[in-house]
Amino acid sequence: MTELDGPRGGRGKWSNPGVPKKGWTCINVEDLGAPSQRCEMCEAVDVRYVQYMSNPRYEGILACGVVCAGHMEENLVSAQAREKTLRSTSGKRTRFPARRGWAVNKNGNPQIKVSGFRVTMFKQGKYWKGVVHDRMRNKSWFTRDRFEDLNPAKMAAFDTLTFVQSRMKKPSFPTIDDEDCI
Repeated sequence: MTELDGPRGGRGKWSNPGVPKKGWTCINVEDLGAPSQRCEMCEAVDVRYVQYMSNPRYEGILACGVVCAGHMEENLVSAQAREKTLRSTSGKRTRFPARRGWAVNKNGNPQIKVSGFRVTMFKQGKYWKGVVHDRMRNKSWFTRDRFEDLNPAKMAAFDTLTFVQSRMKKPSFPTIDDEDCI
């Protein structure tokens, strides 16, 4: 970490008194495949592994890098763990769109069941989105972005699935392993 990282650098929104510096929660993560988005908090670092941060005192969601996300939620270890998970699942993520088990549901949408979750892809106009549904808790999480092509949307759904699984931290919710993605 350099002295320009996080709040000590005072760059971007860190220097804006109207933006909260603490009390943020990570609501989703995404692997962009390459550093292709600027951190919306420090506005200085290009990030590949985006952590989407929410705060009840701030309207909107910020897409941030690991250092800013860690400072925003006051837990750099958790932010680093999320990024480490994204890094370690990169190959599985790439194979996920072609994984065996994808089928078309009764509404004509691609769908797959993975470790107690149902991942469904759907179109909104000309764009694809995804939803990860926890069947045991009857709770759903949507991919943040929409995509013109189905495969990138499936990879975003994989990121959401991995994020949700990491938050469960219970033996009854195993993470995706290599066998699942062959």
